[in-house]
Amino acid sequence: MVQIRHWRLLLDLGNAGAGISYRDIVSGLARAIGDGRLHPGTALPGTREMAAMLGVNRKTVIVAYEEAAIKGWLVSRERSGTFVSSAFDRGAVHASDTLAGRQDRLFAPPLQALSLPAYFNELPPQGAMRDHCMMYFDNGSPDHRLLPQAILHRHYRRALREGLRNGRVRYGNLESASQLRVALAAMLGATRALAVSPSNICLTQGTQMALHLAAAALIRPGDTVVVERLSYPPAWAIFQALGARVEVVDIDAHGCQVEQVDTLCRHRPIRFIYLTPHHQFPSTVSLRADRREKLLALAARHGFSIIEEDYDHEYHFTGRPYAPLASDPRQRHVIYVGSLSKLLGSSFRCGFVVGPENLVATLESNQYLLATHGDAILQKMLAELIADGELRRHVRRSSKHYRQRQEVLLDCLQRSFGDRISTRVPEGGLALWVTFCDDIDVDALARQAIGEGLFVRSGSQFSPQGESINGLRLGFASMSPDELVRAVARLQRASLRSRR
Repeated sequence: MVQIRHWRLLLDLGNAGAGISYRDIVSGLARAIGDGRLHPGTALPGTREMAAMLGVNRKTVIVAYEEAAIKGWLVSRERSGTFVSSAFDRGAVHASDTLAGRQDRLFAPPLQALSLPAYFNELPPQGAMRDHCMMYFDNGSPDHRLLPQAILHRHYRRALREGLRNGRVRYGNLESASQLRVALAAMLGATRALAVSPSNICLTQGTQMALHLAAAALIRPGDTVVVERLSYPPAWAIFQALGARVEVVDIDAHGCQVEQVDTLCRHRPIRFIYLTPHHQFPSTVSLRADRREKLLALAARHGFSIIEEDYDHEYHFTGRPYAPLASDPRQRHVIYVGSLSKLLGSSFRCGFVVGPENLVATLESNQYLLATHGDAILQKMLAELIADGELRRHVRRSSKHYRQRQEVLLDCLQRSFGDRISTRVPEGGLALWVTFCDDIDVDALARQAIGEGLFVRSGSQFSPQGESINGLRLGFASMSPDELVRAVARLQRASLRSRR
Protein backbone atom coordinates (compact mmCIF):
# COMPACT_ATOMS: atom_id res chain seq x y z
CA MET A 1 0.00 0.00 0.00
CA VAL A 2 1.18 3.52 -0.71
CA GLN A 3 2.45 5.17 2.46
CA ILE A 4 -0.25 7.02 4.40
CA ARG A 5 1.40 10.39 4.38
CA HIS A 6 1.56 10.42 0.56
CA TRP A 7 -2.11 9.93 -0.35
CA ARG A 8 -3.14 13.58 -0.21
CA LEU A 9 -0.17 14.51 -2.37
CA LEU A 10 -0.65 11.54 -4.71
CA LEU A 11 -4.23 12.54 -5.43
CA ASP A 12 -3.16 16.18 -5.97
CA LEU A 13 -5.35 17.39 -3.10
CA GLY A 14 -2.65 19.25 -1.18
CA ASN A 15 -4.28 22.68 -1.54
CA ALA A 16 -7.91 21.59 -1.61
CA GLY A 17 -8.53 22.41 2.05
CA ALA A 18 -11.55 20.92 3.78
CA GLY A 19 -13.86 21.31 0.81
CA ILE A 20 -12.82 18.09 -0.95
CA SER A 21 -15.69 16.53 -2.93
CA TYR A 22 -15.99 12.99 -4.19
CA ARG A 23 -15.35 14.35 -7.69
CA ASP A 24 -11.97 15.69 -6.53
CA ILE A 25 -11.04 12.23 -5.24
CA VAL A 26 -12.23 10.52 -8.45
CA SER A 27 -10.29 13.04 -10.56
CA GLY A 28 -7.18 12.48 -8.43
CA LEU A 29 -7.44 8.72 -8.77
CA ALA A 30 -7.90 9.03 -12.54
CA ARG A 31 -4.78 11.16 -12.90
CA ALA A 32 -2.66 8.92 -10.68
CA ILE A 33 -3.76 5.74 -12.50
CA GLY A 34 -3.48 7.25 -15.97
CA ASP A 35 -0.03 8.71 -15.27
CA GLY A 36 1.25 5.38 -13.94
CA ARG A 37 1.76 6.59 -10.35
CA LEU A 38 -0.78 4.03 -9.14
CA HIS A 39 -0.01 0.66 -10.68
CA PRO A 40 -2.48 -2.15 -11.46
CA GLY A 41 -3.13 -4.21 -8.35
CA THR A 42 -2.19 -1.41 -5.92
CA ALA A 43 -4.24 -1.64 -2.71
CA LEU A 44 -6.08 1.47 -1.55
CA PRO A 45 -6.75 2.32 2.10
CA GLY A 46 -10.13 1.43 3.54
CA THR A 47 -12.81 4.07 3.36
CA ARG A 48 -12.50 5.04 7.06
CA GLU A 49 -8.73 5.29 6.82
CA MET A 50 -8.78 7.29 3.57
CA ALA A 51 -11.45 9.62 4.98
CA ALA A 52 -9.29 10.28 8.04
CA MET A 53 -6.21 10.98 5.94
CA LEU A 54 -8.05 13.37 3.61
CA GLY A 55 -10.10 15.02 6.33
CA VAL A 56 -13.47 14.25 4.73
CA ASN A 57 -16.62 12.37 5.63
CA ARG A 58 -16.39 8.63 5.05
CA LYS A 59 -19.47 8.80 2.80
CA THR A 60 -17.48 11.03 0.41
CA VAL A 61 -14.81 8.34 0.03
CA ILE A 62 -17.40 5.58 -0.38
CA VAL A 63 -19.10 7.45 -3.24
CA ALA A 64 -15.70 8.19 -4.86
CA TYR A 65 -14.64 4.54 -4.72
CA GLU A 66 -18.00 3.44 -6.16
CA GLU A 67 -17.70 5.96 -9.02
CA ALA A 68 -14.14 4.85 -9.83
CA ALA A 69 -15.24 1.20 -9.71
CA ILE A 70 -18.11 1.88 -12.12
CA LYS A 71 -15.62 3.42 -14.55
CA GLY A 72 -13.47 0.29 -14.27
CA TRP A 73 -10.47 1.90 -12.59
CA LEU A 74 -10.89 0.18 -9.23
CA VAL A 75 -12.12 -3.24 -8.13
CA SER A 76 -13.53 -4.17 -4.75
CA ARG A 77 -12.85 -7.66 -3.38
CA GLU A 78 -14.89 -8.92 -0.45
CA ARG A 79 -12.81 -9.21 2.75
CA SER A 80 -9.71 -8.06 0.82
CA GLY A 81 -10.27 -4.38 0.09
CA THR A 82 -10.16 -2.03 -2.88
CA PHE A 83 -7.48 -2.24 -5.60
CA VAL A 84 -6.47 -0.55 -8.83
CA SER A 85 -7.92 -2.71 -11.58
CA SER A 86 -5.45 -4.99 -13.33
CA ALA A 87 -7.40 -4.63 -16.59
CA PHE A 88 -7.82 -0.87 -16.84
CA ASP A 89 -7.30 0.94 -20.16
CA ARG A 90 -4.88 3.77 -19.47
CA GLY A 91 -6.04 5.61 -22.60
CA ALA A 92 -9.64 5.42 -21.38
CA VAL A 93 -8.60 6.84 -18.02
CA HIS A 94 -6.94 9.78 -19.74
CA ALA A 95 -10.00 10.34 -21.93
CA SER A 96 -12.30 10.19 -18.92
CA ASP A 97 -10.17 12.51 -16.86
CA THR A 98 -11.98 15.54 -18.24
CA LEU A 99 -15.34 13.99 -17.40
CA ALA A 100 -14.12 13.46 -13.85
CA GLY A 101 -13.56 17.16 -13.39
CA ARG A 102 -10.53 18.21 -15.45
CA GLN A 103 -11.55 20.96 -17.89
CA ASP A 104 -8.09 22.14 -18.96
CA ARG A 105 -7.32 19.55 -21.64
CA LEU A 106 -7.77 20.00 -25.37
CA PHE A 107 -9.37 17.68 -27.87
CA ALA A 108 -6.60 15.54 -29.34
CA PRO A 109 -7.35 15.35 -33.11
CA PRO A 110 -6.90 18.53 -35.19
CA LEU A 111 -10.10 20.54 -35.56
CA GLN A 112 -11.41 22.60 -38.47
CA ALA A 113 -12.89 25.86 -37.20
CA LEU A 114 -15.04 28.00 -39.46
CA SER A 115 -13.80 31.51 -40.12
CA LEU A 116 -16.51 33.70 -38.63
CA PRO A 117 -16.85 37.41 -39.40
CA ALA A 118 -16.52 40.00 -36.63
CA TYR A 119 -20.33 40.17 -36.54
CA PHE A 120 -20.34 36.95 -34.49
CA ASN A 121 -17.39 37.80 -32.26
CA GLU A 122 -18.34 41.30 -31.12
CA LEU A 123 -21.40 40.91 -28.93
CA PRO A 124 -22.83 43.01 -26.10
CA PRO A 125 -21.10 42.38 -22.75
CA GLN A 126 -23.30 39.70 -21.23
CA GLY A 127 -22.87 40.82 -17.62
CA ALA A 128 -23.95 44.33 -18.51
CA MET A 129 -26.95 43.03 -20.45
CA ARG A 130 -28.04 40.96 -17.46
CA ASP A 131 -27.75 44.00 -15.21
CA HIS A 132 -29.87 46.05 -17.65
CA CYS A 133 -27.32 48.87 -17.68
CA MET A 134 -26.34 48.32 -21.33
CA MET A 135 -28.54 49.68 -24.11
CA TYR A 136 -28.46 47.89 -27.43
CA PHE A 137 -29.03 49.25 -30.94
CA ASP A 138 -29.81 45.90 -32.57
CA ASN A 139 -30.30 45.15 -36.25
CA GLY A 140 -34.05 45.70 -36.10
CA SER A 141 -35.68 43.30 -33.66
CA PRO A 142 -39.28 43.68 -32.48
CA ASP A 143 -40.13 44.66 -28.91
CA HIS A 144 -41.17 41.58 -26.95
CA ARG A 145 -42.95 43.88 -24.48
CA LEU A 146 -45.58 44.55 -27.13
CA LEU A 147 -46.47 40.89 -27.53
CA PRO A 148 -50.07 40.01 -26.58
CA GLN A 149 -49.02 37.80 -23.68
CA ALA A 150 -52.49 36.67 -22.65
CA ILE A 151 -53.25 35.59 -26.22
CA LEU A 152 -49.94 33.75 -26.57
CA HIS A 153 -50.49 31.99 -23.24
CA ARG A 154 -53.96 30.90 -24.28
CA HIS A 155 -52.86 29.58 -27.67
CA TYR A 156 -49.81 27.80 -26.28
CA ARG A 157 -51.80 26.12 -23.49
CA ARG A 158 -54.37 24.94 -26.02
CA ALA A 159 -51.67 23.67 -28.39
CA LEU A 160 -49.94 21.83 -25.56
CA ARG A 161 -53.17 20.31 -24.26
CA GLU A 162 -54.23 19.11 -27.71
CA GLY A 163 -50.72 17.94 -28.53
CA LEU A 164 -50.56 15.75 -25.46
CA ARG A 165 -54.06 14.41 -26.02
CA ASN A 166 -53.58 13.66 -29.72
CA GLY A 167 -50.00 12.40 -29.56
CA ARG A 168 -48.47 15.23 -31.59
CA VAL A 169 -45.49 15.27 -29.23
CA ARG A 170 -44.45 11.78 -30.34
CA TYR A 171 -41.15 11.48 -32.15
CA GLY A 172 -41.65 11.84 -35.89
CA ASN A 173 -45.17 13.27 -35.73
CA LEU A 174 -45.50 15.88 -38.48
CA GLU A 175 -49.16 16.89 -38.14
CA SER A 176 -48.38 20.27 -36.54
CA ALA A 177 -45.82 21.03 -39.25
CA SER A 178 -48.44 20.25 -41.89
CA GLN A 179 -50.93 22.63 -40.23
CA LEU A 180 -48.32 25.40 -40.07
CA ARG A 181 -47.47 25.00 -43.76
CA VAL A 182 -51.16 25.32 -44.63
CA ALA A 183 -51.46 28.49 -42.54
CA LEU A 184 -48.24 29.96 -43.96
CA ALA A 185 -49.33 29.28 -47.53
CA ALA A 186 -52.56 31.21 -46.91
CA MET A 187 -50.71 34.07 -45.20
CA LEU A 188 -48.07 34.37 -47.93
CA GLY A 189 -50.75 34.39 -50.59
CA ALA A 190 -52.77 37.11 -48.84
CA THR A 191 -49.92 39.40 -47.74
CA ARG A 192 -47.09 38.74 -50.22
CA ALA A 193 -48.85 37.65 -53.42
CA LEU A 194 -47.09 34.28 -53.41
CA ALA A 195 -49.16 31.67 -55.21
CA VAL A 196 -47.88 28.68 -53.22
CA SER A 197 -49.29 25.49 -51.75
CA PRO A 198 -48.12 23.80 -48.53
CA SER A 199 -45.91 21.49 -50.61
CA ASN A 200 -43.90 24.55 -51.68
CA ILE A 201 -42.85 25.36 -48.09
CA CYS A 202 -39.98 23.90 -46.09
CA LEU A 203 -40.07 24.81 -42.38
CA THR A 204 -36.82 25.59 -40.58
CA GLN A 205 -35.69 26.74 -37.16
CA GLY A 206 -34.86 30.30 -38.15
CA THR A 207 -33.45 32.21 -41.11
CA GLN A 208 -29.86 31.03 -40.85
CA MET A 209 -30.94 27.40 -41.02
CA ALA A 210 -33.08 28.24 -44.04
CA LEU A 211 -30.15 29.95 -45.76
CA HIS A 212 -27.81 27.06 -44.98
CA LEU A 213 -30.21 24.45 -46.35
CA ALA A 214 -30.90 26.42 -49.52
CA ALA A 215 -27.23 27.26 -50.16
CA ALA A 216 -26.04 23.70 -49.42
CA ALA A 217 -28.48 22.36 -52.04
CA LEU A 218 -26.96 24.68 -54.66
CA ILE A 219 -23.27 25.25 -53.90
CA ARG A 220 -20.45 23.04 -55.09
CA PRO A 221 -16.93 23.94 -53.89
CA GLY A 222 -15.50 26.66 -56.09
CA ASP A 223 -18.87 28.04 -57.23
CA THR A 224 -19.21 31.80 -57.47
CA VAL A 225 -21.89 33.38 -55.32
CA VAL A 226 -22.83 37.06 -55.50
CA VAL A 227 -23.84 39.26 -52.56
CA GLU A 228 -24.30 42.99 -52.22
CA ARG A 229 -21.33 45.09 -51.06
CA LEU A 230 -23.08 45.51 -47.71
CA SER A 231 -24.89 42.37 -46.68
CA TYR A 232 -26.05 40.09 -43.86
CA PRO A 233 -22.86 38.58 -42.37
CA PRO A 234 -24.26 35.13 -41.43
CA ALA A 235 -25.33 34.65 -45.06
CA TRP A 236 -21.96 35.16 -46.72
CA ALA A 237 -20.25 33.31 -43.85
CA ILE A 238 -22.45 30.30 -44.65
CA PHE A 239 -21.68 30.52 -48.37
CA GLN A 240 -17.93 30.68 -47.75
CA ALA A 241 -18.09 27.78 -45.28
CA LEU A 242 -19.76 25.68 -48.01
CA GLY A 243 -16.83 26.38 -50.34
CA ALA A 244 -18.22 29.24 -52.43
CA ARG A 245 -16.22 32.12 -53.83
CA VAL A 246 -18.06 35.30 -52.83
CA GLU A 247 -18.18 38.26 -55.24
CA VAL A 248 -19.84 41.59 -54.48
CA VAL A 249 -21.91 44.09 -56.44
CA ASP A 250 -22.55 47.69 -55.44
CA ILE A 251 -25.74 49.19 -54.06
CA ASP A 252 -27.07 52.72 -54.34
CA ALA A 253 -30.23 54.59 -53.36
CA HIS A 254 -32.29 52.24 -55.54
CA GLY A 255 -30.81 48.95 -54.37
CA CYS A 256 -28.54 46.45 -56.08
CA GLN A 257 -26.80 47.70 -59.23
CA VAL A 258 -28.07 44.91 -61.42
CA GLU A 259 -25.90 45.77 -64.44
CA GLN A 260 -22.87 44.67 -62.42
CA VAL A 261 -24.46 41.23 -62.07
CA ASP A 262 -24.67 41.05 -65.86
CA THR A 263 -20.98 42.00 -66.11
CA LEU A 264 -19.98 39.26 -63.66
CA CYS A 265 -21.99 36.68 -65.57
CA ARG A 266 -20.13 37.55 -68.78
CA HIS A 267 -16.80 36.73 -67.09
CA ARG A 268 -17.74 33.56 -65.21
CA PRO A 269 -20.83 31.51 -64.34
CA ILE A 270 -22.42 32.36 -61.00
CA ARG A 271 -24.40 29.90 -58.93
CA PHE A 272 -26.77 32.36 -57.30
CA ILE A 273 -27.14 35.88 -56.00
CA TYR A 274 -28.30 36.50 -52.45
CA LEU A 275 -30.11 39.75 -51.75
CA THR A 276 -32.70 41.42 -49.52
CA PRO A 277 -34.61 43.54 -52.07
CA HIS A 278 -37.56 44.68 -49.95
CA HIS A 279 -35.51 46.51 -47.29
CA GLN A 280 -31.86 45.96 -48.18
CA PHE A 281 -29.80 44.76 -45.24
CA PRO A 282 -28.24 46.84 -43.75
CA SER A 283 -28.84 50.01 -45.82
CA THR A 284 -32.71 49.68 -45.80
CA VAL A 285 -33.13 50.81 -49.46
CA SER A 286 -35.72 49.06 -51.64
CA LEU A 287 -34.85 47.54 -55.01
CA ARG A 288 -36.53 49.60 -57.73
CA ALA A 289 -39.17 47.90 -59.89
CA ASP A 290 -37.25 48.13 -63.19
CA ARG A 291 -34.17 46.58 -61.58
CA ARG A 292 -36.31 43.72 -60.27
CA GLU A 293 -37.48 42.96 -63.79
CA LYS A 294 -33.95 43.13 -65.15
CA LEU A 295 -32.60 40.83 -62.43
CA LEU A 296 -35.25 38.19 -63.15
CA ALA A 297 -34.44 38.42 -66.85
CA LEU A 298 -30.71 38.00 -66.14
CA ALA A 299 -31.39 34.93 -64.01
CA ALA A 300 -33.34 33.35 -66.87
CA ARG A 301 -30.69 34.31 -69.46
CA HIS A 302 -27.62 33.19 -67.52
CA GLY A 303 -29.19 30.34 -65.57
CA PHE A 304 -28.37 31.44 -62.03
CA SER A 305 -30.65 31.29 -59.00
CA ILE A 306 -31.80 34.10 -56.71
CA ILE A 307 -32.03 33.63 -52.95
CA GLU A 308 -34.42 36.34 -51.84
CA GLU A 309 -34.57 36.96 -48.11
CA ASP A 310 -37.62 38.99 -47.08
CA TYR A 311 -36.99 39.36 -43.37
CA ASP A 312 -39.47 42.11 -42.40
CA HIS A 313 -42.03 42.33 -45.20
CA GLU A 314 -44.95 43.31 -42.93
CA TYR A 315 -43.32 46.51 -41.67
CA HIS A 316 -43.80 48.95 -44.53
CA PHE A 317 -44.79 52.51 -43.56
CA THR A 318 -44.89 54.34 -46.91
CA GLY A 319 -47.35 53.24 -49.58
CA ARG A 320 -47.80 49.58 -50.42
CA PRO A 321 -44.91 47.14 -50.03
CA TYR A 322 -43.21 45.72 -53.10
CA ALA A 323 -44.31 42.24 -54.06
CA PRO A 324 -41.44 39.75 -53.68
CA LEU A 325 -39.42 38.66 -56.70
CA ALA A 326 -40.76 35.18 -55.98
CA SER A 327 -44.32 36.38 -56.66
CA ASP A 328 -43.62 36.85 -60.39
CA PRO A 329 -45.52 33.97 -62.06
CA ARG A 330 -42.99 33.78 -64.90
CA GLN A 331 -39.92 33.20 -62.73
CA ARG A 332 -38.38 29.76 -62.14
CA HIS A 333 -35.18 30.79 -60.40
CA VAL A 334 -36.15 32.41 -57.07
CA ILE A 335 -35.79 30.74 -53.68
CA TYR A 336 -37.72 32.74 -51.11
CA VAL A 337 -36.59 32.81 -47.46
CA GLY A 338 -38.63 34.32 -44.63
CA SER A 339 -39.19 34.15 -40.89
CA LEU A 340 -41.77 34.84 -38.23
CA SER A 341 -39.09 36.06 -35.81
CA LYS A 342 -39.48 39.69 -36.88
CA LEU A 343 -43.14 39.48 -35.95
CA LEU A 344 -42.92 37.71 -32.60
CA GLY A 345 -39.25 37.85 -31.54
CA SER A 346 -36.14 35.76 -31.97
CA SER A 347 -37.20 33.15 -29.38
CA PHE A 348 -39.95 32.01 -31.76
CA ARG A 349 -37.68 30.01 -34.04
CA CYS A 350 -39.67 29.61 -37.22
CA GLY A 351 -38.14 30.23 -40.61
CA PHE A 352 -39.24 28.93 -43.98
CA VAL A 353 -38.06 28.40 -47.54
CA VAL A 354 -40.50 28.72 -50.43
CA GLY A 355 -39.70 27.13 -53.77
CA PRO A 356 -40.70 24.51 -56.33
CA GLU A 357 -41.74 21.13 -54.98
CA ASN A 358 -38.58 19.34 -56.12
CA LEU A 359 -36.43 21.91 -54.29
CA VAL A 360 -38.52 21.67 -51.11
CA ALA A 361 -38.33 17.86 -51.21
CA THR A 362 -34.53 18.10 -51.45
CA LEU A 363 -34.31 20.58 -48.57
CA GLU A 364 -36.54 18.48 -46.33
CA SER A 365 -34.53 15.36 -47.10
CA ASN A 366 -31.30 17.16 -46.21
CA GLN A 367 -32.89 18.63 -43.10
CA TYR A 368 -33.60 15.16 -41.73
CA LEU A 369 -29.87 14.81 -41.12
CA LEU A 370 -30.14 17.73 -38.67
CA ALA A 371 -33.59 17.32 -37.16
CA THR A 372 -36.46 15.04 -38.05
CA HIS A 373 -39.05 17.56 -36.99
CA GLY A 374 -39.38 20.87 -35.21
CA ASP A 375 -41.18 21.97 -32.07
CA ALA A 376 -44.65 20.49 -32.62
CA ILE A 377 -46.32 22.56 -29.90
CA LEU A 378 -44.82 25.84 -31.15
CA GLN A 379 -45.78 24.97 -34.73
CA LYS A 380 -49.36 24.24 -33.67
CA MET A 381 -49.55 27.53 -31.76
CA LEU A 382 -48.15 29.55 -34.70
CA ALA A 383 -50.57 27.87 -37.11
CA GLU A 384 -53.50 28.90 -34.93
CA LEU A 385 -52.19 32.45 -34.44
CA ILE A 386 -52.08 32.85 -38.22
CA ALA A 387 -55.39 31.13 -38.93
CA ASP A 388 -57.26 33.06 -36.21
CA GLY A 389 -55.94 36.40 -37.47
CA GLU A 390 -54.16 37.13 -34.16
CA LEU A 391 -50.76 37.47 -35.82
CA ARG A 392 -52.12 39.96 -38.35
CA ARG A 393 -53.75 42.00 -35.58
CA HIS A 394 -50.54 42.02 -33.54
CA VAL A 395 -48.56 43.28 -36.54
CA ARG A 396 -51.09 46.03 -37.15
CA ARG A 397 -50.99 47.16 -33.49
CA SER A 398 -47.22 47.01 -33.12
CA SER A 399 -46.60 48.78 -36.45
CA LYS A 400 -48.14 51.95 -35.02
CA HIS A 401 -45.59 51.90 -32.19
CA TYR A 402 -42.72 51.17 -34.53
CA ARG A 403 -43.58 54.01 -36.88
CA GLN A 404 -43.64 56.40 -33.92
CA ARG A 405 -40.29 55.09 -32.72
CA GLN A 406 -38.78 55.61 -36.15
CA GLU A 407 -39.87 59.26 -35.99
CA VAL A 408 -38.44 59.67 -32.48
CA LEU A 409 -35.08 58.24 -33.54
CA LEU A 410 -34.90 60.44 -36.63
CA ASP A 411 -35.70 63.52 -34.55
CA CYS A 412 -33.13 62.65 -31.85
CA LEU A 413 -30.41 62.01 -34.42
CA GLN A 414 -31.10 65.29 -36.19
CA ARG A 415 -31.02 67.32 -32.96
CA SER A 416 -27.89 65.57 -31.66
CA PHE A 417 -25.80 65.36 -34.84
CA GLY A 418 -27.27 67.79 -37.37
CA ASP A 419 -25.34 67.84 -40.64
CA ARG A 420 -22.65 65.52 -39.25
CA ILE A 421 -24.81 62.58 -40.27
CA SER A 422 -26.78 61.57 -43.31
CA THR A 423 -29.79 59.30 -43.26
CA ARG A 424 -32.83 58.70 -45.39
CA VAL A 425 -36.29 57.71 -44.24
CA PRO A 426 -36.77 54.12 -45.42
CA GLU A 427 -40.08 52.97 -46.82
CA GLY A 428 -40.33 50.45 -44.01
CA GLY A 429 -38.43 48.09 -41.76
CA LEU A 430 -37.31 48.34 -38.15
CA ALA A 431 -33.94 50.05 -38.52
CA LEU A 432 -32.21 53.14 -39.93
CA TRP A 433 -28.93 53.27 -41.81
CA VAL A 434 -26.92 56.31 -40.69
CA THR A 435 -23.69 57.49 -42.31
CA PHE A 436 -21.34 59.85 -40.48
CA CYS A 437 -19.15 62.68 -41.71
CA ASP A 438 -15.48 61.93 -42.29
CA ASP A 439 -14.28 63.46 -39.03
CA ILE A 440 -15.97 60.67 -37.01
CA ASP A 441 -14.35 57.22 -36.99
CA VAL A 442 -17.29 54.84 -36.74
CA ASP A 443 -15.13 51.89 -35.66
CA ALA A 444 -13.81 54.03 -32.80
CA LEU A 445 -17.33 55.25 -32.11
CA ALA A 446 -18.54 51.67 -31.60
CA ARG A 447 -15.70 51.04 -29.15
CA GLN A 448 -16.28 54.27 -27.25
CA ALA A 449 -20.01 53.58 -27.04
CA ILE A 450 -19.38 50.52 -24.85
CA GLY A 451 -17.95 52.84 -22.20
CA GLU A 452 -21.15 54.89 -22.38
CA GLY A 453 -23.30 51.82 -21.84
CA LEU A 454 -24.38 51.47 -25.48
CA PHE A 455 -23.76 48.64 -27.93
CA VAL A 456 -23.74 49.36 -31.68
CA ARG A 457 -22.30 47.39 -34.57
CA SER A 458 -19.67 49.09 -36.70
CA GLY A 459 -20.64 49.39 -40.36
CA SER A 460 -17.55 47.46 -41.46
CA GLN A 461 -19.05 44.29 -39.97
CA PHE A 462 -21.55 44.23 -42.83
CA SER A 463 -18.85 44.24 -45.53
CA PRO A 464 -17.90 40.83 -46.97
CA GLN A 465 -14.59 42.36 -48.07
CA GLY A 466 -13.83 43.93 -44.70
CA GLU A 467 -14.01 47.49 -46.03
CA SER A 468 -14.14 50.44 -43.66
CA ILE A 469 -17.75 51.65 -43.72
CA ASN A 470 -18.55 54.91 -41.97
CA GLY A 471 -22.11 53.97 -41.11
CA LEU A 472 -24.26 52.31 -38.46
CA ARG A 473 -27.46 50.29 -38.62
CA LEU A 474 -29.65 51.45 -35.74
CA GLY A 475 -32.62 49.26 -34.91
CA PHE A 476 -35.32 51.30 -33.19
CA ALA A 477 -38.21 48.87 -32.66
CA SER A 478 -36.97 47.14 -29.50
CA MET A 479 -36.61 50.42 -27.52
CA SER A 480 -39.35 52.68 -26.20
CA PRO A 481 -39.31 56.38 -27.17
CA ASP A 482 -37.74 57.32 -23.82
CA GLU A 483 -35.08 54.64 -24.26
CA LEU A 484 -34.29 55.89 -27.74
CA VAL A 485 -33.72 59.41 -26.37
CA ARG A 486 -31.24 58.05 -23.81
CA ALA A 487 -29.52 55.81 -26.35
CA VAL A 488 -28.91 58.67 -28.80
CA ALA A 489 -27.53 60.80 -25.95
CA ARG A 490 -25.02 58.04 -25.21
CA LEU A 491 -24.19 57.77 -28.90
CA GLN A 492 -23.54 61.51 -29.06
CA ARG A 493 -21.19 61.39 -26.06
CA ALA A 494 -19.30 58.50 -27.63
CA SER A 495 -18.96 60.42 -30.91
CA LEU A 496 -17.21 63.30 -29.16
CA ARG A 497 -14.39 60.93 -28.20
CA SER A 498 -14.09 59.30 -31.61
CA ARG A 499 -13.09 62.30 -33.75
CA ARG A 500 -10.34 61.54 -36.21
